[in-house]
Amino acid sequence: MAIFELIIMLINEYGQIGSYHERITHMPARECNKKYNLYLLYPDRPKSLTQNYSIRIDIYEKTSLTYWASWHLPISFQFLPVNRIAAQITIHDLQNRDICTLPCGEHGKCMNYINEKSLSFCLCEQGYSGTYCNFKHECHCANDSFCLTSSICVCPLNRFGSHCYLKHSICQANSNNSCEHGGKCVPSDDRMALNGFTCFCPEDYSGKRCEIKNSRIDIVLNDEIRSATTLLLLHFITAFDHTDHERQILWKKFTPSQEILTNYITKPFHILFLEIPNPNSYYLAILREVFQPSEYIRTKIQREQRCLSIDQLNESLRHYEYFRRVKYYPLLCRQNLDLKCFYDPEHMCLCDQDRFANCFLFNHTINHDCSDYNYCENQGRCLRNNATCPSKWTCICQDCFYGNKCQFSTSGFILSLDTILAYHIQPKVSIGRQSLLIKISIFISSTLFLVGFCNGLLAFVTFRRSKVKRVGSGYYLLSSSIVSILTIILLTYKFWFLLLSQTSFIINRTLLHWNCLIVDVLIRIFLGLSEWLNCCVAIERMFSVIMGVRFRRTTSVRYSKRIIIIIIILVTSTHVHEPLRRELIDDFDIDERRIWCFVRYSSLIEKYNSVITLFHFLIPFIINIISSLWIIIKLAYRRRGVQRGETLKDHLRYQIQQHRHILYSPFILILLTLPRLIISFMRTCMRSTQKPWLLLIGYFLSFVPSMSIFIVFVLPSKIYKAELDAVVKQLLKKFRTVQ
Repeated sequence: MAIFELIIMLINEYGQIGSYHERITHMPARECNKKYNLYLLYPDRPKSLTQNYSIRIDIYEKTSLTYWASWHLPISFQFLPVNRIAAQITIHDLQNRDICTLPCGEHGKCMNYINEKSLSFCLCEQGYSGTYCNFKHECHCANDSFCLTSSICVCPLNRFGSHCYLKHSICQANSNNSCEHGGKCVPSDDRMALNGFTCFCPEDYSGKRCEIKNSRIDIVLNDEIRSATTLLLLHFITAFDHTDHERQILWKKFTPSQEILTNYITKPFHILFLEIPNPNSYYLAILREVFQPSEYIRTKIQREQRCLSIDQLNESLRHYEYFRRVKYYPLLCRQNLDLKCFYDPEHMCLCDQDRFANCFLFNHTINHDCSDYNYCENQGRCLRNNATCPSKWTCICQDCFYGNKCQFSTSGFILSLDTILAYHIQPKVSIGRQSLLIKISIFISSTLFLVGFCNGLLAFVTFRRSKVKRVGSGYYLLSSSIVSILTIILLTYKFWFLLLSQTSFIINRTLLHWNCLIVDVLIRIFLGLSEWLNCCVAIERMFSVIMGVRFRRTTSVRYSKRIIIIIIILVTSTHVHEPLRRELIDDFDIDERRIWCFVRYSSLIEKYNSVITLFHFLIPFIINIISSLWIIIKLAYRRRGVQRGETLKDHLRYQIQQHRHILYSPFILILLTLPRLIISFMRTCMRSTQKPWLLLIGYFLSFVPSMSIFIVFVLPSKIYKAELDAVVKQLLKKFRTVQ
């Protein structure tokens, strides 16, 4: 729950803040619609007629002293000595991050007013003031407070006074008034009461001191609900005999792979309906006669629990007049023995055990839309939790968009684990309680690491032998094996870092920032290097066949070292623009906070990325195929010169049979890489929140070519296998010697 400090100040026409001000400690969750009467005095008495004033209200989040937003209130009648101004302020649950262009120097930041977007001002750092934050002043505030001006201090929760030197003792840890079960103690405004306090409790406790355990409800969702929406409205109905039933509406947002929805409730209730908004459909989740406090309820939503409309049951009833229509409602329960509930435009009805219909008034037309301001972008639908005192809002996004404000798009995305898996990872939930998709991804990632690392290690110990490095291809393969090991290590690191950061185990901002800038870029660079190094092996083999006895091994070794450096520079340079396009984005939703690594490309950069992807994919493949075919054809011609009794066709067939592995390998590798290429060039957006399996498999398959260097190059070759056997024998000999 947020706690805010409101600073109300007089400013002159140049934006300079006056010395007199008022402050309010406000808690929106408990003080909704509260009115405050405040008085501000002009700096000159009588008021100077040459000065025009207005009111500026700055809001700071009190626990962290973070600037939140500002409002501007004009004073209409400047000539009057006294003015009365009334204003209603709604504090939004997101900071004001609007960008403006006012020159505020090195010690200020341009900010827009919430209620007047055309007006802006310079928000100064501590120790600076003035219209453009160009004057330095001396601060007299306590060390852990925020110095707004030389005479205005914003105090933390445990301090008060004009300069924040006085301490609240009411919330000390050894006090009898401290909050229980991890609740946050907030002292009351010092002008109201010195000994008052409020406890902000965790969601599973309530009461004045968080001493009461709330009832916990676990709702197991079916596939129909999870595929239809990621937002549910929970209608808690409290039944009364002689008055209208009461209804409390809560929101719950969940991921598509989340099976259990957990909610804590403090008020007594008898009925719980789940509603899928837009279009409305209802499920009866809980029905009981007596409410028991601090209980645990687990309910599984089945298809039979869906509440049908009377149009679905009997369309003709809708056209009857009111009293004639409701008279037939018990008949609907008897005709449909599996029916648990149904509704019409005015009622919600339950079918009891005797198949009678118990109906009560139920407003289906409550407008949850954000009427004052639409926070959502890209045509997202904005919903708020309360029409009178909204404290939270959420967005229902169109396809292809995600984020708390639908501000992120998957159109033209580059395939990444962040986009595929991040929304399926449940924040602050242990790995054992994650969805099946995440558990299978952990298994795949671990398997790839074990297989890929062993493959790369065996290839490395083979190609580092001096006999292999007598020709340039040995250096290419040695470099490729190193790249293979680094790629699989980086992929495993990427997966676990994403998992731990999305579950809030890793929260260091600097680490998250550098991970966002570097890791995905390095993965793409390593994948490109692997393709080109394997391509160089094919080229050198082709030249060795063409040149025959004229082929110089020492020359190939010398050139291979230079070419490896050139390839590294070439591949890296084609991706050098990517870190410049990456940034961390904070995404706050109803009851969760995520940090996204967001990549934003212009249309020109997207076209460039498409060209580069094709370049690193097709060119090495084409060179591999041409080199393989050239080797086979050249060897066939040479064999025909020696054995003239057979036709060229027979020689070609024989060479293909002898060297089929060099033809099969490029095609197998390209088939494994093809899913990633196809997905990267899809013109439609990625709807990974619903069906991520194809994308996930395509992503992991794209790493198989880099991992297959041992299978592709060592196993088919007698020379390389002999070198590997020599390494194994050498290791066994050393092991026996040690024993």
